[in-house]
Parts: sequence; structure tokens; C-alpha cells
Amino acid sequence: MQRSLVAISILWLLVGCSQKGPLTAPVDGIVTFQGKPVPYVKVMFFPQKVPNGKTGFAQADADGKFTDVRTEGKGGGAVVGSHFVTITEEWPPDQEIPVDKSGMQKSPPRGPWAQKYRDSSS
Repeated sequence: MQRSLVAISILWLLVGCSQKGPLTAPVDGIVTFQGKPVPYVKVMFFPQKVPNGKTGFAQADADGKFTDVRTEGKGGGAVVGSHFVTITEEWPPDQEIPVDKSGMQKSPPRGPWAQKYRDSSS
């Protein structure tokens, strides 16, 4: 009986601690455009050729650096493999988001980079 309980406990630990879905790995970097850092952009990682690969995302800081790539709201990085990467403008985290006369949030100013870097379908 005791052996069965130990075996079940070990099996439960292995199942409970195993990673579900594709393998992920930490990712960090600096977003630049024409050699200069791009602050406060959202960086999206769209896995290519990975079955059930989840999109990873990170937020660049004031110096364009990002370190905490998250997948499905959890840290741990992006899915291992090749990715299509996009960047989109975001408001700085400590800035109040402006609203228009109707109360709708305004979009952040557009960066100078081409649309193809904002769109995962291009």
C-alpha cells in the first residue's frame, strides 16, 4: 500500500510539473529604428510552423529594451522556433491616456516605421 501511494505521488508530481504545450524560452532585446531605440512599443511574437504555438508579447521600456516575454499571460518567454515579429505603438505606462471629446481613448502617435512591421499578416 505504501509503495502504491509513493508511486501515485511521484506520478502526480511529474504530471503536475510538466509543461503543457510547446516549449518556451526567455527572450530579450532592444527595439531600434534607424539605429535609435524605440521606446514604449508592444513587441509581438507570432510562431511560425509550430502546432498550437501561442503568441508571445513584451513591452519595451523607455530605452527600447524588453525582457519579460509573456505567452498567455504567463512569463517564461516565447515559443521556441522562428517567429514573425511585429511592433506597435503604446502610450508610456506612467502617462494618462488622452481621450477625445466623445470619451474614446486616443491612439498613441504613429512611429516612422512601415506598416508591415505593425501587421502580422504582411
